[in-house]
Amino acid sequence: MTADTDPLLNPDLSPVSREMLHEQIYTRLKRNLMMGRFVPGQKLPLRGLAKSLGTSLMPVRDALQRLESTGCVVSTPNRTMMVPEYSSKELQDICTLRTLLEGAAAERAATLRTDAEIAVLKVHVDDIVRSAETDDIDLFLEANYHFHMQVAAMSRLSFIGHLLEPLWMHIGPSVRRTVPNKVLFHSAAVHHKDVYDAIVGRDTTAAAAAIQADILEGYPF
Repeated sequence: MTADTDPLLNPDLSPVSREMLHEQIYTRLKRNLMMGRFVPGQKLPLRGLAKSLGTSLMPVRDALQRLESTGCVVSTPNRTMMVPEYSSKELQDICTLRTLLEGAAAERAATLRTDAEIAVLKVHVDDIVRSAETDDIDLFLEANYHFHMQVAAMSRLSFIGHLLEPLWMHIGPSVRRTVPNKVLFHSAAVHHKDVYDAIVGRDTTAAAAAIQADILEGYPF
């Protein structure tokens, strides 16, 4: 086999389709919301985002319109998109939904988890603990997101990711405001370690209780 025919030496460098580009931009903005890289009330100017993302206005506009349809961004009177500010009731409602869904996911994860999945979860726990020790909010927000989504994936519950993502897009920006409290920062690390230990020990009740405690304590009501 020659270099010309070896598929490992011939990567797919075909042009990215318009549809794929639009999806990539949408995914990037969605993940920034879920990981708290935007804050409530932050303006999302079209041209500024397009420049940062290195793309034209069209895919950014389409992505923002998709996010607006879910209520994760809103349009201001001058038609600039903005991360919304939620009322206390709205935050409490998100909290209720997350405790129900993620509590059930943690229970299932404690029963169904594999050693390989536990190893991945441990990496996220270690990052959360390290973020608390170093006051690294960006590391915490990223590790926190991946930890909770890993628990959801371990549950094998159909559609769980699709149900949780909109909730995380709504609450992610608000979490950034809450966690800089040092007491809460370290408490969150303890809760995640408790979730991990319960899942490792196949303790379904403790796993659900620990993840619900983490959710309830982290909300900026």
